[in-house]
Amino acid sequence: MNDIKKSSIFISQESHVKTFVLLLCPVFLYSYNLEELVEISQKNRLVESATLSVTAREKAYQSTKSTYLPTLNLGASYLNTLNETPASAENTLRATVSLQYTLYDGGKKDALYEKLLYNVDASKESLESVKNTISLDVTRLYFDYLSFMSYKEATNQQIKQLEAELQRLQMYYKIGSVTRDEVDKIDSRVKLEKVVLNEIDLDIARILHTLEYYTMKNITQVDAGSSIDMGETQKVQMRPDIKILELETKSLMYDAQTAKSENLPTLYLDNTYTYSDYYFADNANKSPFVVSNQNVASLNLKWNVFDFGARTEAYEAKQSEYLSQKASLEHQINKADVDYRLSQKELEIIKLKIAATKATLDAASATYKLIKLKYQNGAIDNVAYLQSLSEKFNAQRVYEKAKNDLEIKKAEVLFYSGHIIKEYFR
Repeated sequence: MNDIKKSSIFISQESHVKTFVLLLCPVFLYSYNLEELVEISQKNRLVESATLSVTAREKAYQSTKSTYLPTLNLGASYLNTLNETPASAENTLRATVSLQYTLYDGGKKDALYEKLLYNVDASKESLESVKNTISLDVTRLYFDYLSFMSYKEATNQQIKQLEAELQRLQMYYKIGSVTRDEVDKIDSRVKLEKVVLNEIDLDIARILHTLEYYTMKNITQVDAGSSIDMGETQKVQMRPDIKILELETKSLMYDAQTAKSENLPTLYLDNTYTYSDYYFADNANKSPFVVSNQNVASLNLKWNVFDFGARTEAYEAKQSEYLSQKASLEHQINKADVDYRLSQKELEIIKLKIAATKATLDAASATYKLIKLKYQNGAIDNVAYLQSLSEKFNAQRVYEKAKNDLEIKKAEVLFYSGHIIKEYFR
């Protein structure tokens, strides 16, 4: 009986330990910094798709190269002749081996190789572009998250001060020192700020859900402390997305040359070995001129000299497509330069904004201390107090957001100058 009691006590203690561990689990939920978020987001389906695209184009290039190597074909046939002759047995079994190789195709092969190589390079740049774009998007989300968390902290501080003031006024109201409308004003302000707090929580949830889309993980916490170190002024490079356009433009140029080569002759070698077994119904028809083993080598020229202009029009269509893409490339290069210069200007402005908002915060904080003292001494009404309180915490929110916006602008400058953003995290 005692053993049963001891066993039940042990089981009870074990269940309590398990419950305690489960309760502690949320405390140990993993949170991610910026570098970790970007690292895991660059393993998502978009990156996987871009990686497979590189593999597909590389295989297409290798496959095309293989088609221009000598081809060896095996064949077999059975022939039945109704009217047998010395040149044609009633039944014949035949096996063939043929070797074919194109010696000249008007330059089509070389143009096709170049086109496919540029396609491979374009897909590689596309992969880098996808990764860098994801880095920029995740960086924006990360610092927006920090801005909302600062906003939430400031709002909580504001609510805490308002609630303390509400308690003080309610105490004075009970002894008749203040009117009901003064208490109601503070109370309504507390309720309003709590609504704002719920809206902030919703914005934070949206960011976390978006991060989940990028990372394919359930993100519940994000660590503060990450930043971007641009160091010295970075040299402007061609962005990956512009490189893609440039490579695709060159690919189209060689595609046009491929179409143009169709107007030139094709020269190819054909060597065919044939082995035949002849079965004559009438032995009198057997002839020494019919041989069982035969090898025929031929050098062939094929030139389509007239097709109602179809090939010329096909070339002109490809050439127009190339020129269109070339014009688009030049436009995008100019646009990229404008984007970079604008991002540089925005970076300088946000630096000035940080200095200005810091000065505003310092002034608003000092003013609030003075007005709060006057309000508590009854020298001013609660309208001035509430206005000063709002100005202080609004200045705090704007200042914290400006600091996070600075990091976003750094990332944008790096992006528009063609640099890999994640290489500058610290």
